[in-house]
Amino acid sequence: MQSRITRIRRAAVAALLATAMALVPALIGAPAIPRAVAHDSVLSSTPHDGENLDEFPREIEIYFSGIPKENFNTVALSNARTGEVLFTAEPELDDQYVLLEVPEHVQPGDGEYIIGFQITSSDGHSTRGKLTFSVGDHVVEAGGGSDLEEGVPTWVWAVGGGVAALVIAVIAGVAVLNRKAD
Repeated sequence: MQSRITRIRRAAVAALLATAMALVPALIGAPAIPRAVAHDSVLSSTPHDGENLDEFPREIEIYFSGIPKENFNTVALSNARTGEVLFTAEPELDDQYVLLEVPEHVQPGDGEYIIGFQITSSDGHSTRGKLTFSVGDHVVEAGGGSDLEEGVPTWVWAVGGGVAALVIAVIAGVAVLNRKAD
């Protein structure tokens, strides 16, 4: 039969181990925890986002952080001032590149333009975004690339999880000690 002191020591050791295990993620730090990244993002494009060109481009090229999937991809070119869609097409995919030839009949001239896109990211989720460019003496602001949801940073979840685990471990340790003392 175990003595009361032995049971209390074992309970204290168990509570201490549980607390230590709960603190390990917080002590190691957030850099050790991989960041979850949803969707692919635009790394570069031709024309570049916000670029001013001398003449209208005949090809659109968007380079993504991942390899887009083959289905449900669309690129549209619109007049930024009027909102008129000049053309919409399914792009060609080449590894991480989304490529689109501008049809010959599209000859809009000087102005401000929006390249809107919707692709199926390498993770299977839909990613939408827009890029802007201008031709001639017009200047546009950058469109912002992909629409990504950043959410709560990973380090917040890691620290919050460590604190929650610590609280649970302390409560469990106190409960064990109280039950053993009775």
